[in-house]
Amino acid sequence: MAESRILCVDDDINMLNIEEDMLISAGYEVSLAKSGKQAIEYIKKGISFQLVLLDVDMPEMDGYETFKAIKEIEGGQNVPIIFLTGLDGPDFEIKGLEYGAVDYITKPFVKSVFLARIKNRINVLASSSLYDNEAINDLKEQLSDLEFRVACSIADGLSNHEIAERTNYSYGYIKRVVSSVLEKTEMRNRSDIRKFLKGE
Repeated sequence: MAESRILCVDDDINMLNIEEDMLISAGYEVSLAKSGKQAIEYIKKGISFQLVLLDVDMPEMDGYETFKAIKEIEGGQNVPIIFLTGLDGPDFEIKGLEYGAVDYITKPFVKSVFLARIKNRINVLASSSLYDNEAINDLKEQLSDLEFRVACSIADGLSNHEIAERTNYSYGYIKRVVSSVLEKTEMRNRSDIRKFLKGE
């Protein structure tokens, strides 16, 4: 996992230090940014990050503004971003996911759960490299980030229950996402998704 570099963005220095210690101990390379502007400078320099952990409630430039700015930078469009914030509640989570975040983690968090969700995100990124690149690009244009993650999980042979456990969403919600994937791609079933992604 040493090649997996994660950018942590938070105006709380203590929280940055906690994140850094946890992630380094788990084998990741870590960069820290104390503001949205500093995070944007990292991305503009062309530093390659496999994941960005982004606080929402920050002065001057909040997480939502930072998210938009990163996605507008060349090289920043495909960087997965997780909102890591003290703003809990379904409305905040829904807003974060609608922005295009790949996950939404609330503070305070349990270390083991935090690292498990980070590992899951990194594994999804790594496994996607096994698929046909042209197929991935076609699919990403049609689907939201969550829908794409679910499609990759289907290609890996996971059931809806397993996908729900992996993504921390309810079974019913994942079932709706799967239906949306099939509808948007005009595929008939899960086998079609697997064949499309893995060329089997």
